[in-house]
Amino acid sequence: MDVSLSIVTCGPQLEVALSGPQLNSTSVIRLCGVARRSSLLMGAVDLLVEDAGIPRAEISKIVVSRGPGSFTGIRSGLATAGGLTAALGCRVLAYNSLLVQAARAGGSGEVWAAQPGRRGEVYARAFALGGVAVPEPATELEILPLSNLAERGPWVAAEALSLGEARRMAPIRSAAEALIWLADTGLASEPLEPLYVEGPPVG
Repeated sequence: MDVSLSIVTCGPQLEVALSGPQLNSTSVIRLCGVARRSSLLMGAVDLLVEDAGIPRAEISKIVVSRGPGSFTGIRSGLATAGGLTAALGCRVLAYNSLLVQAARAGGSGEVWAAQPGRRGEVYARAFALGGVAVPEPATELEILPLSNLAERGPWVAAEALSLGEARRMAPIRSAAEALIWLADTGLASEPLEPLYVEGPPVG
């Protein structure tokens, strides 16, 4: 079976999705509480697999976000993806979390993607949208204070991430679904390594 599992842990919410042509639809779990990601992640994976009525061994591809974002979240997601890949013998792909946020947007034009940084700041980058094409970076990565975000936009970010007065774009898919979408385009994987900016951010 061609079944994809995606894992998003480097932001303020945990997202896990399971998708495949044999399944009725893509199933997504999103948790926005305060519990440690590492204690919930495998439970979410098992719940999706059980709900789909398939064994874990049917998972053929795992896609994970590698940062930037929460230091502990990045480590948790990559470690879980690596462990599952070793146990199941499946493929694993990793993508920049800002690209993942941009891939949530639809249409054309420019969108700014944000991930949580240090207190009062976000990691940000603008992307050019091309409809069904993978978003292309339009600027370098920046570290911006929340007070400056309203000067740019529109923005796409995790719903649980506060952007102050900045204007948000309504996404067409979740971050977990965006990871699977990026993998399905054939986009080459980035290294399965944490992507930190200016050392481990607070998180």
